[in-house]
Amino acid sequence: MENLTKQILDWEIHLLVLISFGLQLFLFFTGGLRRHGSNRVLRLSIWIGYLGADMVAVYALGYLSRHDGATHGSFFWAPFLIIHLGGQDTITAFAMEDNNLWLRHLLNLVVQVALSIYVFWKSIDKHSSELLISGILLFVAGSVKYGERIWSLKSGSFESLKSSAGNHYKRRLPEAIHANGCYSDAPWTSLQSMIDVFHIFSARPGERYMRQQGAMQPKKLLKVLEIQLGMMYDDLYTKAHVLRTKSGIILRGISQICLVVAFILFLTTDRQNYRRANIVITFSLFAGSFFLEACAAFIFMMSPWTLAWLEARKHEKLARFSWFLFTIGWPEKRPLWSNVVGQCNLFGWLEGQDISRSCNQLVRNMITQLVTLVGVKKDKVFSMRMVMFGTEYIKADKVTVS
Repeated sequence: MENLTKQILDWEIHLLVLISFGLQLFLFFTGGLRRHGSNRVLRLSIWIGYLGADMVAVYALGYLSRHDGATHGSFFWAPFLIIHLGGQDTITAFAMEDNNLWLRHLLNLVVQVALSIYVFWKSIDKHSSELLISGILLFVAGSVKYGERIWSLKSGSFESLKSSAGNHYKRRLPEAIHANGCYSDAPWTSLQSMIDVFHIFSARPGERYMRQQGAMQPKKLLKVLEIQLGMMYDDLYTKAHVLRTKSGIILRGISQICLVVAFILFLTTDRQNYRRANIVITFSLFAGSFFLEACAAFIFMMSPWTLAWLEARKHEKLARFSWFLFTIGWPEKRPLWSNVVGQCNLFGWLEGQDISRSCNQLVRNMITQLVTLVGVKKDKVFSMRMVMFGTEYIKADKVTVS
């Protein structure tokens, strides 16, 4: 038993780094699935992964700063953990409330960067200059990635939505527009009315939007609405808004260049004095980072914004490639949303009865009855119930959509 405990302690930082990277992979490939479905198990898994990713990375950085023995070779993983804290392009926030916590993430960036500098400082005399320079470049890439996440959170906060008045849409809206009436027209139509969609989400009047959409054919209107909701989801919960800006593209280029140069320097470093397991894990982290960056580039290329930008500037080959990716990520025949609508059974609540008898409903009713017995008013119970359990989801038929 003692040997097992010792082995776990010896491999603790290795496991932490691998778990942190595994969570990043999970979040990248599942972060966008919420747009297409409302499965409670999936949402719970993403929520656990979203919270756990930051916790594991922060704990691993703390471990590296406390254990001198772990910093030989493994100190190089500190900037990778900063990259992991920067999150993935497909999910920066799990809920709207997360966007309002961007100042907390800014403080966390300062603290974790200081912690990483401390880890580097303890190892500065133990490693070659090539390895240290490679680590510094990774550190820059991680800081940029975390900065992108904070920028995205701030842009998606409700205060930013109210104050911006959709200016980022006005500045980047392509001038050209199709008029062929087929599916290739849908991205352009969606983009042209995104300013009004933004106004609706920021609690501004959208009468002009309703007049414009009312003239469309129902089938095309539904597809346009799906694309618009998808783009609004990307702006609120992903890094899409940041990557549409010139500054965001420059920062992404800097982080990618730093990552490539750091890998080249790592290849030229004499690694004979380092544990084989450390080298294998480091190569895995590099390979995983390149893989995620490549996948993120494909997602960027399939964006309606990228497609419209390329077509407006007559980059025909790139536009065709972007359209090909767009038809994969935003297919015409597959629904681009969950096809369910969240609602509260207000009449059932007022009458004190629920139509559904699922386990979730039974637990909800038990808690409602308990808090009512202790004297909590009914309106307070209703608010608490909505916060704790959210809304019910029903299948959206044609009547509901209309």
